Amino acid sequence: MPITGANIEMYIYKEKQSLAFILLTLFGFVLLWAVVTDAWGYSSNLVFNYGKQVYALLCRLFWVFPAICLIKRHSDSLSISKKELFSKPVWNRPLATILIISVILSFVGMLIIHGGLWLNPAIRNPLDIIVICCVGFVEETVFRGWGYNALRGIVSEKKAAILSTLFFVLLHSPAYFVRCYRLGAMDYETWIIQSISATVWGIVFCRLLKKSKTIWNPIIAHVVYDVFVTVFVE
Repeated sequence: MPITGANIEMYIYKEKQSLAFILLTLFGFVLLWAVVTDAWGYSSNLVFNYGKQVYALLCRLFWVFPAICLIKRHSDSLSISKKELFSKPVWNRPLATILIISVILSFVGMLIIHGGLWLNPAIRNPLDIIVICCVGFVEETVFRGWGYNALRGIVSEKKAAILSTLFFVLLHSPAYFVRCYRLGAMDYETWIIQSISATVWGIVFCRLLKKSKTIWNPIIAHVVYDVFVTVFVE
């Protein structure tokens, strides 16, 4: 096809449409989480044992399913194709460095906050750990596997990292506002700290995906950080 002004305009139009589509899907994931988050107290309706953990798993699997469908449907236009994205982990220096940093930060945080060895009493059974691991899998699939990966195909790596991380940070806000609406109190300090943490780690996880080209590297890093912080710090 000959290159004409009309063709160039059509290409720019499609690119803008693609960018708008990706951003709209990411915003949709944030809105969907605002609906299904257990900050509304849904799990209290599950009266059987481990109802809270079961709901936490089910809602996250429901939430991540559209992202898996998007990755599958748009695999050819992604920066990293579906096949490569879900290939085995790459044990490289960036991943090892982040794992070491996560462990060190967790133990330093434990010593500062608790003054010594401390284990979270809220972690009572293996299902609690499974839920924590599930969080890392679904969030990385949505915001790195889909969001960052799709954006890199049409914008620069830096812009892709910033935009996907912005939505990653927004994801952590609905639960705080839902609790504020229900209980009449807003935990601003924790919200701000978590937003800053999500910003830093969101950029780091994008970097891990870029270096490894497999979603398992940021998933592993995310899971290890969440597990150590939850067990030894929170």
